[in-house]
Amino acid sequence: MKWFTTFVIVASVLIGQLGYAQDMLPGRVLVNTRCAINDGHTFEEAVEVGRYMNFQRDDAPNLVFFRQPIAGSNTSPNALLRVIYWDNLAHWARGQAALPAPSGPSAHLNEIMTCNENNRSFFINRNIDQEGSAYAGGESDFSLTAARSCQVKPGNTIQDVYTALGTTNKRYREQGDRTTVQLSQRFLGPRDGLETGTGILIRLVGETPEGLAARLDMSPNHPGVPENAPVVGCGDYSLWASHVIHWGDQ
Repeated sequence: MKWFTTFVIVASVLIGQLGYAQDMLPGRVLVNTRCAINDGHTFEEAVEVGRYMNFQRDDAPNLVFFRQPIAGSNTSPNALLRVIYWDNLAHWARGQAALPAPSGPSAHLNEIMTCNENNRSFFINRNIDQEGSAYAGGESDFSLTAARSCQVKPGNTIQDVYTALGTTNKRYREQGDRTTVQLSQRFLGPRDGLETGTGILIRLVGETPEGLAARLDMSPNHPGVPENAPVVGCGDYSLWASHVIHWGDQ
């Protein structure tokens, strides 16, 4: 376990440096894991069994979602993205250490889907404002999400990106939009060829599926990003059907 302890210490220091250097309040940790539905099973089955999992134990995750690709994600038809929110990396480490041996629903879920646990991506996730109402404020168990990957432009900071997103988002808020907008900064599981800390995801989480679609309808469709934008290398949005598996502490 020595390697695990070292890993947690180094990553925790990195998180602290990112938050302090950008003079921003620390976000929460979001962990993405790519999974696949096994032959003979369905995505709907995974969602149903996942919701029977025990999330009442100590150091359980805050939020868990299963997401199914719809457009632009360049994934296989049986793909499933598991998205889990934690307070911080120490919370994640405690949660992993406290995981019970698979039994009941958890054992069944392992029969339904296989996850690439060795290639997870860890992000510091921040909501752009507090006016979003994803999943009808937690009252719904389904919505749509959209995400695009970008890089922080050289000479800019994550604070610059956060501020620019907040400015842009105000225009949508004035039109009554309540999509939750998130900025996720990758800090573990880096993308090849990117300088540390520059890989980001910009994510939209709909209040409802119709609300997310309306937000995308309002978005400009001109190619590229403005020259003065603090990001470069942005791809098109991918679209996902997002199912709530566990809604605990936000």
